[in-house]
Amino acid sequence: MRILMMVSWYSPKNEPINGGIFHYEQAMDLKKYCDMAIYYPYDRTLVGKYSDEEEHGIRTFRSAYDFKRKIYNRRNMYSAMKKIVRDFKPDIIHAQVSTEVGRFAIILGALFRIPVMVTEHSTVEASGITKFPCYWYGKFVFKYSECNVCVSDKLAEKLQEIFPKYSFRTVYNGIATNQSETPAKGKYRVPEHINIALVAGLYDRYIKGIPTLLKVISRLHQEGRNIILHIVGDGEYRTEFEQTVDDLGIAKQCIFHGQCTRECVQEIMLESDFLVSASIMESFGCSIAEAQMLGIPVVATRCGGPESIVTPKTGILVDKGNEEALYQGILEMINNYPKYNSEEIKQYAEEKFSLATISKQYYKIYQEIAKNKDNE
Repeated sequence: MRILMMVSWYSPKNEPINGGIFHYEQAMDLKKYCDMAIYYPYDRTLVGKYSDEEEHGIRTFRSAYDFKRKIYNRRNMYSAMKKIVRDFKPDIIHAQVSTEVGRFAIILGALFRIPVMVTEHSTVEASGITKFPCYWYGKFVFKYSECNVCVSDKLAEKLQEIFPKYSFRTVYNGIATNQSETPAKGKYRVPEHINIALVAGLYDRYIKGIPTLLKVISRLHQEGRNIILHIVGDGEYRTEFEQTVDDLGIAKQCIFHGQCTRECVQEIMLESDFLVSASIMESFGCSIAEAQMLGIPVVATRCGGPESIVTPKTGILVDKGNEEALYQGILEMINNYPKYNSEEIKQYAEEKFSLATISKQYYKIYQEIAKNKDNE
């Protein structure tokens, strides 16, 4: 069976995979069951109009994209798909995000008679799917998709309310961990302190709830708590947040690690006592799942995705956008984190969203779609 994973974001050619890393890792793991390829139709850095090469161990198709030239982009997508069908012959197109590549995947699937399924990653708020034109994009995709997958139960519930005529199921994001080497304790950990990890893109002022979190860290510091917040991630708001910690007098309590490799992120998590996520909206919560895969307890906000994956045995849930609730949640974790069973957390996470678990679920869906196609 040949599956073409059509993605809405991906790293530029000849660069390490950062954008779209979860798509890449899932596709690589699915190679155990299927012949997998990735198609990225939004490549703004591609030299030429089309590319078909093996990248990082997987066949990758790309077509050039110019934001200002809609007709040019549509022609490129059609031309690229024509070549992909000729050279790869996909049995199923698996689109990632309905309002982005999903709408084009449905059209291309109809033109080339290839069934399409979609996995929705974007929150209702971020995608704008309740408003024009995204509502109509979503309605079109979910109507003609062979299977509508969401990455959390809450997202599936919300989309079911918006589009009651169509059905949705949950398949979590698959999470990969690299634990072949035990990290050297002390490389990142600050001794005699409670070490807290935050993994977040610093691309927005409010979405990740960082202003609220920094106020809570300041409050805990003023109360005499020896805490260190490891901030992993980068973005245009990093300078602003660095100024904020200076203004709050917690510069020594916050370490900005910037953009890190997957191995570095996991080392920092493993050297932390727990992870915090203060987001205002999350469709899933990849850093939360990753921490749990490593056996690390979490404090997370009820913002969409975390409610589906955090249990009393793996962490604490608090109301989003509520400074007092976040303070109480972190304080409770500071007082109780040694009581959490790391092995139980790992086992729960492995069964819930390991790459192997999620690949089996997707392969089953692919088989269902292929069977339906054969019966037509």
